[in-house]
Amino acid sequence: MGRFNLLDEPWIAVAEGDGGEKKEVSMLELFRNAQHYQKLAGEMETQNFAVLRLLLSVLQTVFSRYDFGGNILPGIILDENGIQTEPLDTDETDDVNDFRESVYKCWKQMYVSGQFPIVLFTYLEKWRDHFYLFDGDHPFYQVTKQEMDELLKISKKGKPTTIYGRNLNRTISESENKAALFSPIADRKIEKRSSKDVLSASEFVRWMIMFQGYSGLADKVSLTGSNQRPSKGWLFDIGGIYIQGDNLFETLLLNYIPVLPGSKEYCGRIQKPCWEAKGLTVVNRLCKGESIDNLAELYTNWSRAVYVDPGTDISKPIQMNIIKVPEIDHSEHSIEPMTIWASYKSGRDKTNGFSPRKHKPFQSLWRSFGMIAGNSFAKVTTRQPGVIEHYQEKLSRITNTRWVNLNGISMQDDGNATSWLPIDEIYDSFQVNSLVVSDKDADGWVRRITDAVEKTNFIASVIFREYLRGICDIRGLDLEKDTWAKGFVNNETSLLYSVIDSEFKSWLSSLNPTDNKEDSIRSWYGSLRKLVLHQGEMLFENSTARDLIGKKNEESEFDNIATVYWKFVSSVTRALGKGGQKVEQR
Repeated sequence: MGRFNLLDEPWIAVAEGDGGEKKEVSMLELFRNAQHYQKLAGEMETQNFAVLRLLLSVLQTVFSRYDFGGNILPGIILDENGIQTEPLDTDETDDVNDFRESVYKCWKQMYVSGQFPIVLFTYLEKWRDHFYLFDGDHPFYQVTKQEMDELLKISKKGKPTTIYGRNLNRTISESENKAALFSPIADRKIEKRSSKDVLSASEFVRWMIMFQGYSGLADKVSLTGSNQRPSKGWLFDIGGIYIQGDNLFETLLLNYIPVLPGSKEYCGRIQKPCWEAKGLTVVNRLCKGESIDNLAELYTNWSRAVYVDPGTDISKPIQMNIIKVPEIDHSEHSIEPMTIWASYKSGRDKTNGFSPRKHKPFQSLWRSFGMIAGNSFAKVTTRQPGVIEHYQEKLSRITNTRWVNLNGISMQDDGNATSWLPIDEIYDSFQVNSLVVSDKDADGWVRRITDAVEKTNFIASVIFREYLRGICDIRGLDLEKDTWAKGFVNNETSLLYSVIDSEFKSWLSSLNPTDNKEDSIRSWYGSLRKLVLHQGEMLFENSTARDLIGKKNEESEFDNIATVYWKFVSSVTRALGKGGQKVEQR
């Protein structure tokens, strides 16, 4: 008999009420009352993102088969278990049109009613036996003991890698007898764990779901073939993007995609969430390199075959036995809708097409505006995130929403190509008018804002950094060799970006489609000029006697803090104009 059924047991952390009080709810409770919860509220935003995708996979599965009233959708054939047997015949135009009309009608009915229909709960009850955390037959997100034994034979290893549940929270990183990193218990032997090292079942399931998305490569046992690479977690490799609604119900609906934008090829595909298949089947699909053509399977993708003893005593530290599985397709052929993409018009990546691009540490999300909005005029060509494209094409008109909150989430790694250990999460957001971000004409808002982002980056990363280099130079510091000088330049540049960040977000969220574009851009450049010059002036005012003395430059002219500062002011003025006056686009 299975234990800890995810449909009934509280395990999903949510924030509720005006005060955002945190509580744990079951899956059934979440879907019944999603409109009363603000958002997911787990231990990390990366964890929330992984759990959000699991919840979305339920919606993708149920509403690819049934409409709001529980009727089977046009052109869809189900077996006795309610599983779709064949993909929708996309050669039949009438079937495709009827299917599209039905799924969007269902979406609108859910949005207007403010709740999920009975058919969703009927589906979950039907699959109840596949939602046990501890179970000998259908353990959730895991393989059985027999399946693990079979996989070990294939891997030709005597035993899998063993890790402990507490390791998953990323405050520690240990494997079997390896010493922990970043750990409050690093100086204790593993067998001397205390009660503080024990995860509750609810904590463990959240971390296990996250672990499947963000694993790294430190463990050794693998099922990868000669031409395959082991997965470090699909979510580890993407720059996650999702739309934040006014409550959790809205967030789920705004990120649920009934039909992927673009080709009708993916319309009515068979949804294959991991819980509808045996664990061995899930692993075999990955080992065979089968392409993923449905969102439910993508959202519940595994990076590891995981086995947890169903008889585990949850009052003691939980351990997992794991084996690496091959990574999934990272190319532009992936249907992933919740990531930013990048491709370059020149250089070594020119012929590689689009691929997911992670968010960069210490870099605000607005700096990727062109990639998010799909600006075809940018220097770096982009493929717009599917969830944003879908919202613009379909949902914004249905909801009549004019403001969208965009969230970005990634995991930073340790930079070690052999381990890729997760060390910190990258999270940011901004708000923008949906009509502004949809205006992609040659002289539209998207191009204007993207140009403003590029110029802002030029001012901060080129002009301001050149000023900082000039200060280092008059102090006789070599940027190539002096660690302090490098730190000074990087820290001051980061400080400038932190000052710009809130101001740019505020300006971006203030834009309306009816605003005069020239005036709006000019207003930002005026604000940017003041911010940058203020930062430069503070450095000038805090200069030392050594800075005033200065030194001769390569042209045998005399440089000191004054000449370097006024050169900086002149460069900013040439780029941005005086006091926000009209300037030519760079």
